[in-house]
Amino acid sequence: MQLVDVHCHLESEHFAGMLDTIVEKAKRVGVVALITCAIVPEQWELSQTISKNYKEVYFSLGFHPWYIEESFHDELKKLTDIKDDKYCAIGEIGLDAKTNIDMQLQKKFFEDQLSIANELGKPVIVHCRSAFNELVASVKRVGTLKAGGVIHSYSGNVEITKQLIPFGFYFSFGGAITFRNSKKKVEVLKFIYPDYVLLETDSPDIPPVEKNGEINVPENIIYVVRAMSELIEKPEEEIAMVTTNNAKKLFNLEI
Repeated sequence: MQLVDVHCHLESEHFAGMLDTIVEKAKRVGVVALITCAIVPEQWELSQTISKNYKEVYFSLGFHPWYIEESFHDELKKLTDIKDDKYCAIGEIGLDAKTNIDMQLQKKFFEDQLSIANELGKPVIVHCRSAFNELVASVKRVGTLKAGGVIHSYSGNVEITKQLIPFGFYFSFGGAITFRNSKKKVEVLKFIYPDYVLLETDSPDIPPVEKNGEINVPENIIYVVRAMSELIEKPEEEIAMVTTNNAKKLFNLEI
C-alpha cells in the first residue's frame, strides 16, 4: 500500500532528534508522502528545512487559530515570499469556537489566508471546531477556493459536508475514527467516499485507540486505514489507493 499522511506536525518538540527514525518507520508501513503543517511563524523555517532533509516530506505554512495575535498581521505577507516546490499548502489555518481567541480576529486571519492561498494557487489545510457555520460564511465572503482544500480531523455532519464540497473541500480523518464510536463519522465517510476522503495522523496528537496514551507518530496511519476499512466495509488496499490519489490531486504531490 502507498499512503499519504496529509496532516502531521514534524516540527513538534516531541520529535526533536528523532525524525530519521520517525520518517523511516513511516516509510516501512507504506507512507510515501507526509505534509507537515506549521502553526506559527516561528516554525516556518523549520518546516522548510525538514522538507529539504526528507524527500517524502512536503510542508504547509499558516497561522493556527489558537495562536494568532494582532502583531502577526505583519507576518502575513511572508506567506507569499517563500518559493519552494515542496511548499504545497497554506495551513494550518481555521476557526475554533472553543478557544479564547476572539472570533472576529480569527475570521480576519482566516479570510486573509484564504485570499493568500487563492493568490498563490495553493490549497488550504483547515482546522474547524464548532464553527462550521462561520467557516461557510467566511469562504463565501472570499469566494470559492481556486485550489480547494482539506478540513482535517473532520467532525462535521453530512449536511455541513454537502455545503462544503462545492467550495473544493476534501475531508481527512485520523486517530479519532479508530475509536469506532461515531455514527455521524460513518455516515460522512460513506457519503464522501471515494471522491473527497483523505488520511492523516495529526501526530504527535490524537493517537489511535491502539496507541492510546502514547505520542502519536506517522506510522500509526495504518490503524486509521484499518478502522476506515471496517467502518465503511471497503478493502484497506482500495482505501490506500483512493486516498493517495486524492492527496496527489489536491496537493500536486510528486509521488
